[in-house]
Amino acid sequence: MSVKNVVLLGGPFDNTRFDRFDELAGPLIEIESDGLIHRYIPTKKTRPVGGDELPVFQFDGTVSPDGGLPGTETPRDRLASPLADELNES
Repeated sequence: MSVKNVVLLGGPFDNTRFDRFDELAGPLIEIESDGLIHRYIPTKKTRPVGGDELPVFQFDGTVSPDGGLPGTETPRDRLASPLADELNES
């Protein structure tokens, strides 16, 4: 098992130490908070945190668990679009 500690950079968890990240579970860190999923991706950078030099995971964005982007679209609006009607007829 490949487990390590990392630091999150940017977004709602900026400069948060994330302990016990399991590399074998996948390359992303996804944290659910306030009904949204916040995604962090690995970088090649490191940052000193509490005396340790930790790999940095950069904030990549926030999505809603139902697939919409918060504040820009809702699933109902996507289904009501003209393109959605075209795709459903195929």
